[in-house]
Order: sequence, then C-alpha cells, then structure tokens
Amino acid sequence: MTSGDGTKVYILEIVTSSGSHCSLETVGVYSDEDEAIKAIQKLPPETKQMKYNIQSFIINAPPFDIDDNTAKNVKELMDFGVIDQLVGEDGNFYYILTELGKEIARKPPDDKDVT
Repeated sequence: MTSGDGTKVYILEIVTSSGSHCSLETVGVYSDEDEAIKAIQKLPPETKQMKYNIQSFIINAPPFDIDDNTAKNVKELMDFGVIDQLVGEDGNFYYILTELGKEIARKPPDDKDVT
C-alpha cells in the first residue's frame, strides 16, 4: 500500500470467534493510532472469544490481497524461529508457535517495535 494520498487511518475492529467461525465488526476509524488505543480502553475487556484489532490503511490506496505475502511472511517467521511447520496425518501443513513464539506472544508490544 504505497500509493494513495498518504493519509493513514486506523480501523478499530472487534474480532469475535464462535467455534470454527470468526467475525469482524468495525467499531471506529481514527486518524491517530493512540486514539484508537484509547478507544479500546473504553470498551469491555477482551475475552477468549472477543479480541480487539487495530489495522492501518492509507486513504485511496488501491485494494490489496492480504494473502499476497502470506508465504513470504510464514517463511520469515520460520527463519526467525517463531513458528515450526508440521505435516498432519491428512497431509496438510500446520504451524505451531515455538517457545520463542510463545514468549513473544506473551510480551506486550513495545511502541518502538510497531511500524
């Protein structure tokens, strides 16, 4: 997403899961990431079935397919030692977090690491 008018917005979503189903509901759009984070603090606490997500977008940028870089991103996570690839009895690939991946998932994000 490099083209567009350069204005970035932050979409606040509620991600809800129920069994094997998942839904997204947009609950806010913000011009500043800090404002989106503050908005989360005014909402009910996260649960196992309900999480909040903040996604950034550039206004008027062309649409993109989120799957375009999936293979590259998975390989990078494997190279960094964050996930391991397994082959299931059904022949499909599955991925699990390594101990490093679990440690990273437990740590709150550092503002310096967010891009």
